[in-house]
Amino acid sequence: MSSNWGNEIRAVIRKELCTEMRNKSATFTAVMLSVTTVFTLAFAFYGRQLTGDGAAGMLWAALLFAGVGTLTRAFIAEEEQGTGDLLRMWARPHAVYWGKAIFAFGQMALTGFLVAALFLLLTGVGVATPLMLFVSLLGGAAALSGTVTLVSAMIARGSNRGTLAGVVALPLLLPLIALGVTAGRSAFEGLATSSGWAGTAGVWLYTLLVFATAPYQFAAIWREP
Repeated sequence: MSSNWGNEIRAVIRKELCTEMRNKSATFTAVMLSVTTVFTLAFAFYGRQLTGDGAAGMLWAALLFAGVGTLTRAFIAEEEQGTGDLLRMWARPHAVYWGKAIFAFGQMALTGFLVAALFLLLTGVGVATPLMLFVSLLGGAAALSGTVTLVSAMIARGSNRGTLAGVVALPLLLPLIALGVTAGRSAFEGLATSSGWAGTAGVWLYTLLVFATAPYQFAAIWREP
């Protein structure tokens, strides 16, 4: 094991990147879930004028489905492939968490902005405050990545993992969704900007809380069987 914590994090990120480059399953699943959700919602509201509330709710619903549907595979795949014990010997728990979470953030950031662009194109909804939408979505991608990475470790050895993913993740993510919708509504409508920036700040405070506590929770979970 390397004594350099930073080297361990980079090694975990390289491992995730090599694995994803070989099969591309997580990225493909995230994109397909998000695109399908956006198309479904866009057709459901075809010919109608979307309000800021509706647009923000639809966009965050698509991001939530993408995050919970794909990022929960982070540690489930390790247990299914039998590489979990090797990873435990190879790197310390905090390094494993940060490596997995940083890689997941890259996936979610790319997926999130692709979904947002597709959503705006299909619905034709205008954005009055683009910076607010960008900053809130970036914070949301980070918070989703950190939270769902922890949830993946929690459910990796359980049965009915698909059901457990939603049951465990959704209650943790409800405050984030509420804050994100508040910020998105103001970004789309251009009204109540002080409330919108407060929601954006709340998204980032939630993100800081996740990354301040999740590595320690993960270290308690990620132990030898």
